[in-house]
Amino acid sequence: GWIAKLSRRQTTAVAGFDLTFSPVKSVSTLWALADSGLAAHIEKAHHAAVDDALRFIERSALFTRTGRNGVRQVEVRGLVAAAFLHRDSRAGDPDLHTHVAAANKVQTVADGRWLSVDSRVLHKAITAASETYNTALEAHLGAALGVRFEARPQPDPRKRPVREIVGLSPALLDRWSSRRHRIVARQGELAAQFQADHGRPPTPVEAIALAQQATLETREAKHEPRSLAEQRATWHTQAAHVLGDENAIRAMIHEALHPRRPEQNLVT
Repeated sequence: GWIAKLSRRQTTAVAGFDLTFSPVKSVSTLWALADSGLAAHIEKAHHAAVDDALRFIERSALFTRTGRNGVRQVEVRGLVAAAFLHRDSRAGDPDLHTHVAAANKVQTVADGRWLSVDSRVLHKAITAASETYNTALEAHLGAALGVRFEARPQPDPRKRPVREIVGLSPALLDRWSSRRHRIVARQGELAAQFQADHGRPPTPVEAIALAQQATLETREAKHEPRSLAEQRATWHTQAAHVLGDENAIRAMIHEALHPRRPEQNLVT
């Protein structure tokens, strides 16, 4: 028993969890360039998708444990959380996303006690919650605006294609992914250094650690706050520079809202 106790994985108590829900870049791009009415519809769809993802977590991944050494997993009433909407990335690019600060306390259904969240289950469900958000957002935007998503291949063939809104300029999406580009570049440098130091490529677990290190090392200080009007004016100027002019912006938005139907091969 003494050996088992010393071998047990060390845990650190936390006050809560930061659950972040961020759409693909094309959604933030359309929102950044849209008029106020269209932007409101996009935000509404985003909020609805976040709600869908949180319901998934509450239904499938939120528990606490009771009994000696937490032997019994029990149901709880739901999350206690606050949501904060952010409009841009640290690089100043449009990045509509929501941080959900969830408390590490939940109330049991059986006896009403307040206990800590079973974080092991929650952490394992994060990817599923993210996919729930992505799928729900596509459905809400498709129903509200008629936009269509399709997979766009990644430069790295080992990575899964990302589904983006049809009709939005890949060059503009790339222009507004500057934070991601810096992280990827630094991650490549760290991986090359790891190879040189150890004589082998990093394992998947080590690669994740290097990615986290690259994210922290390239993290910029937060810029001065800007009003939404100031942000939109900057984004329109940047988009016009990439696409050519304001007419090109309007044409791109029109194409996104009126996508062509995908060609179908008829069976004869």
